[in-house]
Amino acid sequence: MRRSLELGIRSAFFTLVLSFFSIVSTTNGAPLLDEIDTPTGSTLSRGGFDVSLWGYNNGGIFTRALMGVHDNILLGVSFDVQHVIGSDPIVFNIPGVVAKVKVTDGWEDFPMLLAFGYDAFYANETLNLSNISWKSMRMVYGPYVVFSKPFFLLNHEQHFNAGLRVPVQPAFKGEDTSLFLSFDFPIGQFVPMLEIERIFFNSNRLNEILINTGLRFELSEEFALELNLLIGMNKQVTRVITFEYLGAF
Repeated sequence: MRRSLELGIRSAFFTLVLSFFSIVSTTNGAPLLDEIDTPTGSTLSRGGFDVSLWGYNNGGIFTRALMGVHDNILLGVSFDVQHVIGSDPIVFNIPGVVAKVKVTDGWEDFPMLLAFGYDAFYANETLNLSNISWKSMRMVYGPYVVFSKPFFLLNHEQHFNAGLRVPVQPAFKGEDTSLFLSFDFPIGQFVPMLEIERIFFNSNRLNEILINTGLRFELSEEFALELNLLIGMNKQVTRVITFEYLGAF
């Protein structure tokens, strides 16, 4: 536990240091579709598409394909397979649907994004939902609502996101409803990210909060690479590498 906490503190400090340099950067970043493990209010333009592959602990691979059917609506599918790499038996999880509807972009003097949707997020080996526990990493699905707000430091744009989500697949339990917060700080082609998730409405579950850090590399207009860490007390640190391709028809 102590090692996980120390790693979390160091990673958060590293992200905050990078965010400081974003104040003096000369390039503004565009809002992302999601942060490390939580959604944002941003959507794809009509005809745009996004394909991503996430590799995580114990040889798991999660893939997702999204398409903008309207400037404010995206639809997609996702598929999670555990133990693709390694000697453990491969586990194919039930594919899921992904959807997001952006309700508003805000106003000229108060830009903001408000969206709701249905998407996947991580459950690790210590997370229990409705008395169901898993021996390794996997994805769970559920609806969410999220608010995204750009803010500016020295005339440069950063992004803050806050929302609420409920896991419903493979099982639903109302007390597992949780809040999440995330920040990103674009520095040209680099985007440091800081995220706090699993904020349950129960003071006895504070030890289940995850403090995640990540760094996104915009390799080109189409390709991006992310290196992320999901960190919590008494939990195995989850290392995630993401490859993403964005394009348009």
